[in-house]
Parts: sequence; C-alpha cells; structure tokens
Amino acid sequence: MIYASMSSESAPRRVRSLAPREHGAYGQLGVPLVVALAAGRPAAAGWLLAAASVAAFTSHEPMQVLLGRRGSRALREDGARAKKALWIRGAGALLLGGAGLALASGEARLAALLPGLLALVTLGLLWRGQERSVPGEIVAAAALAGAGVPVAVSAGETLAKAAAAWGVWALGFGAVTFAVRAVVSRDHSGARWVGPVAVTLLAAAAQGAGLLSAAELLAAAPLLAAALGLTAAPPEPARLKVVGWVLVAASLLAGTLLARA
Repeated sequence: MIYASMSSESAPRRVRSLAPREHGAYGQLGVPLVVALAAGRPAAAGWLLAAASVAAFTSHEPMQVLLGRRGSRALREDGARAKKALWIRGAGALLLGGAGLALASGEARLAALLPGLLALVTLGLLWRGQERSVPGEIVAAAALAGAGVPVAVSAGETLAKAAAAWGVWALGFGAVTFAVRAVVSRDHSGARWVGPVAVTLLAAAAQGAGLLSAAELLAAAPLLAAALGLTAAPPEPARLKVVGWVLVAASLLAGTLLARA
C-alpha cells in the first residue's frame, strides 16, 4: 500500500490539451479554407487571413477553460496555461488578420465583414453559454465556413461567387447540425425531419431565385443528402465516429464539386 501510494503521488499529472475539442469544427473551418485557397492564386493577404482564422479557432478551448466550462478543476489546474495560450493565440489572430487586411483589396476587406460579424455573434453565444444550442451550433458553423470568403476573394474569386460558396457550406453544415443533434438525442419522432427538410427546401429556393447556380446546388447535395440519410436511418449514438467519417467524406466531396463549380 505504501509503494502504491508513493507511485500515485509521484506519477506526473496528465497535461490537459488546449486544442479545440469539437472535432467536427475542424472540417467546418478547414475544408472551406482549402477550397477558398484553391479558388485561384492566393496572394499574401489570403494566406495571412487563413492563418488568422486558424489562430482564432485555436483560441476556443482556452476560452472554455477560463469560462469554467471544462469544470472547476480544469480552471484551477490549467487556468494559468489557458490564459497564456489565449493571449498568444488571440494576439496572433489579431496580428495576422490585421496584416492580411492591410494587404487585401477593398473587396476582400468588405468580404471579411461576414465572418467578422458571425464571429462576434458566436462569441456572444459562447459567453452566455448558448454555443451548444441549435442556433449556437448553426451560427458557429456558418462563422467557421465564412472564414473562406475573404480568402477566396484574395485568391481572385469574385465577392458574389465567394458568398455563394459560403451559402453552400452554411446550408450543408446547417442541415447536418440538425441531423446529428437528432442522432445524439435519440429523437425518432417525425419532428426530426423539420430541420434537414427545411434547409434542403431553402437550398432549392436559393437556386430558383438565382442566388445559387445549378453547379453550386449540386455541390451542396452531398451534405444535404448525408443529413437526410442520417435523419431517415439514424444510427446509435455509440456509432458517432462512423457518422463523423461519413460527414468528412460528404464535406470533401462537396468541396471538390464546389471547386469545380
């Protein structure tokens, strides 16, 4: 018993990772950014704005720790590390973003208003503890995908096309959000269809109104189909890892179609 006690006391405490824990968010930011960078020939402004978005994204977990969302023990034991990480990552995001905007064209700066406003709304929801609500998750997904808009414009894409690409991601990720929440909550009622079907109809209406081209609507199809498929045949919550890989594949296919569009 003495040796066991000594062993437990001398064992080093596992250091908490301050990387974002919402793994789905990696794809919601990364795939649209890659597609935006592939839209043309990104100048230095585009690369800087992309790096700023990544730095801002990595600030999420330290902020969660400091707000006490990871528990009192995490705040007590890792609060100092989280505060330092938040300062470094936040400052990095501001410096990289400021440099990118300084080098960007006027159209790219205008495009940066969209992710900037969405980021502010996301921060407000995070501060109030509502980031896990349906509006919170949808706004966060739209904000992450919106980071690609000024990057695409800096790569030579028009603002209208970059905004349409964001619409594809926002609709696709929105539909998926509804479907995944129904899987996690084990909602097998007819109400689970409302969100995915409404988003799919909205996408069709956007194409009919000329806001999306037929090719852009086709690019949204993999994510919309994945959402409808999960709604029709929801797997057990224990198989969420499989669901994650399906959504990764759908996102990559959507990105490929969008790049071709």
